Amino acid sequence: MRLEQREKELAAIGASIGANCRPCIEHHMPAGREAGLSETEAADAVAIARVVGHEAVGLFSARVDELLGRGGSIPEPVAVAETSKARELVAMGASVGANSHPLLDLHIAAALEVGLAPAQVEAALKMAEYVQQRASEMTSEKATHVLEERGGASVDTATKELK
Repeated sequence: MRLEQREKELAAIGASIGANCRPCIEHHMPAGREAGLSETEAADAVAIARVVGHEAVGLFSARVDELLGRGGSIPEPVAVAETSKARELVAMGASVGANSHPLLDLHIAAALEVGLAPAQVEAALKMAEYVQQRASEMTSEKATHVLEERGGASVDTATKELK
């Protein structure tokens, strides 16, 4: 069973927001609409991704505090009482975008529980991984461009010097 393009775009919107990638969200919001997402569905996807992103930051911050010896135990991710396939597609995307392993565990399990087939979960994760990778590449390209504009060496040259 395959994912429809609109379902892939839900994962991509989640990943775009999870990765804080402006060019990504500027691409995937219109792509989601073209794939059939209503304005309500698009707004819901954004809201879900924001919640997951905030939770990812909170979990990460708690771990950093623990490593600094400034905090108690790391909280467990919180499962949502009512979920859906669409919600879990967005949440998985946001979890990938935010690099949140605890949230990935939670949302992959929830996606399977709401009836997404393993192949569909894999397809959503691949879409999210692609968005996250492109976000990183675009940021690196921007950094190289800014450095070159300011008369510095390229990031590629600096990276080669480190090796």
